[in-house]
Amino acid sequence: MSNQQDDLDLLLSLQDRVLETPPASPSTLHHPKSPDYDSDNGTPRRVGKVDMSVFRDSVGDYIEDVPNVVDKKPKLNHSKKSTDVHIEKFSGLRIKNLSISTEELNFAETRFIRMNVIRNLLVGDSISGSWATAGVLTEKLDSKVSSTGKKYCIWKLGCLDEKVTSLFLFGDAYSKNCNEAAGTVFALFNASVRKDNTGNGFSLSVYSSGQIAKMGTSVDYGICKAKRKDGVPCNMVINKCRGIYCNYHKTNASQKYSVTRTELKGGNIRTAFRDNYRPEGIYMVDPLAERKTLKKHNQPTKLLSVDGLKKALRETPSKFHSHQLPS
Repeated sequence: MSNQQDDLDLLLSLQDRVLETPPASPSTLHHPKSPDYDSDNGTPRRVGKVDMSVFRDSVGDYIEDVPNVVDKKPKLNHSKKSTDVHIEKFSGLRIKNLSISTEELNFAETRFIRMNVIRNLLVGDSISGSWATAGVLTEKLDSKVSSTGKKYCIWKLGCLDEKVTSLFLFGDAYSKNCNEAAGTVFALFNASVRKDNTGNGFSLSVYSSGQIAKMGTSVDYGICKAKRKDGVPCNMVINKCRGIYCNYHKTNASQKYSVTRTELKGGNIRTAFRDNYRPEGIYMVDPLAERKTLKKHNQPTKLLSVDGLKKALRETPSKFHSHQLPS
């Protein structure tokens, strides 16, 4: 059994390095008409033990070198890096350092409502059914103590459109998330909704850690780069994809630009470079506008003769002219 194993190892070690079949190999020792051949397809059928000594002696020069064993190429790790930007398809927010995916949050199986439309779906002080939303933490207020002696805090959440909603965190929701930094993206599940006294706004509240989940860090979170009139830097949260200034300072900058540019004075910067091209359609026009213009152009020009000009100058007070025409 050991000899057969040695012969097998010998054949496997040769691989493709033997270019020709050595002379007097075992395959040439059989006669074509030998009964060891199958009569149907001519394939040799070996019976009994085969002597490999002749073959081993013929290829002895080829087995001195030990074949190199090539390791298989390691599998590439295609896992998503934490620094990759992920676009959350339900909220539209761009997130990096992803902590949990939307598949794990099961947004597809829940009624997802964007923060800017929650107010339109309120029925009293609640939203019917199970629902979820997501927003960016834009501001953190100092922690407070409730009447029962428990701590809570108030956050400002938004979608980087310069509109924010107050979020109250109580219980486990507060203790597990109170140290998070501004710019973090959170998902909320079945948060309690309360209308403001004015009725125009609303606030959200979460009481347990199961109602809030950290998703990652916002890529577009930023602070306005402009300064206020008193010289203090503006602290308005902006979307960096739309520029480095908030809407207020963008408007002021455009107005200042339109006033300082002499060629734009008296006009509107938004219409200064408007193309005169008009698409096809129906327009309101004044049918008499062209006639009025033509009438003014067709009026005869009044000319004065030399005598008439002298007469007009005599009637003019002397303070309006310093020279007299010769009579």
